[in-house]
Amino acid sequence: MGLFSKLFSSSNKSYDKYGDVLKKILTTKEQRLEAIEALEGLTAEQAVPQLLKRFEISVDSGLQDTKEKEQCMKLIVAYGEQSKTFIENVLTKERKISWPIKIAEKIYPETEYINLLLSNLSANIAEFDEATIERNEEILLALKDVKEANDLIVSKVMEFLSSRDDNLRMAALECLEEQARSNKKAKEIILNLAKSPMSDDNSRFLGVVNSIIQNHRWNET
Repeated sequence: MGLFSKLFSSSNKSYDKYGDVLKKILTTKEQRLEAIEALEGLTAEQAVPQLLKRFEISVDSGLQDTKEKEQCMKLIVAYGEQSKTFIENVLTKERKISWPIKIAEKIYPETEYINLLLSNLSANIAEFDEATIERNEEILLALKDVKEANDLIVSKVMEFLSSRDDNLRMAALECLEEQARSNKKAKEIILNLAKSPMSDDNSRFLGVVNSIIQNHRWNET
């Protein structure tokens, strides 16, 4: 009899306990896989919130970590529309959201997906709010992968160019560079950044700005 066959009977269906196993570092591969298997086939309300907890941790074995996360992602995606509320909740509050973003991309239509990401960007954050900073960075990097021009992305992302966090500024710049391939406004923003006065705080950032301009030969047009 497996671990969860012992833990749960028909009169004791505490699905949170499956999720607790999935988000604890000090569990074995066998325990986590059994928890995932136990959640398969349940309703979205029972399974999805617990499966999403697997993305809160990373185990030592990178290959095993990825395998388990891909398995959870596959199960969540299979629920389709029923998963949306739970995904939105995670994107709003959790720190590690790279995998939930991947799931959202598979479930939401493109416009809805983009709006979901934009709605979870928060430029007005406290300097030491590391969770929000990390969440913002993940969202900015996801928006970078949107290839078609989108004025909403450009307008929102440019707010992060003055961020006190260097990683956020760089992520925003990368996103704008991709948008600038087909968005005139994004290109103009980057060109204008190059005119900013150099200081100790922005020398690295402006160096990347100038490299982008040179690489695309925008200073020749």
